[in-house]
Amino acid sequence: MKLRITLISLSLVLSSTALFGEEDTPLEKQMQILARGMKQLSVQISDPSKNQDSVALIESLKQAAGISKELKPRKTASIPQADQEKFLTAYKAQIAKLSDAFSQIEEAIKAGKNDQAKTVLATIGPIKKEGHSKFKQD
Repeated sequence: MKLRITLISLSLVLSSTALFGEEDTPLEKQMQILARGMKQLSVQISDPSKNQDSVALIESLKQAAGISKELKPRKTASIPQADQEKFLTAYKAQIAKLSDAFSQIEEAIKAGKNDQAKTVLATIGPIKKEGHSKFKQD
């Protein structure tokens, strides 16, 4: 009986995903990695005993940003063909700004300057907001 209920629930979830939303694009999957990593980093950045973990986490964030830089936002398809190159150049610059912030955080943590790392981490919110307003499809 429990198996039947589980299977029915699973089929409802899968069908609702197909009906109500598109699958996540590779870029959206990378952005989810970034979001989860940022949440974790914001929790542990002030703790010097977790600096080694923070550096490893930042490396994964930089990797996700690097992968994201090579992908096209879903919104690209709605941009006129003549403007797509300019749009993608601006998108890549925004991701580069994010990667640069990650590098600054990493350098500060490696130097034991967790307060400085936390200050730089606070600049990522506005970078995210600006990027989403320009490049994320509504």
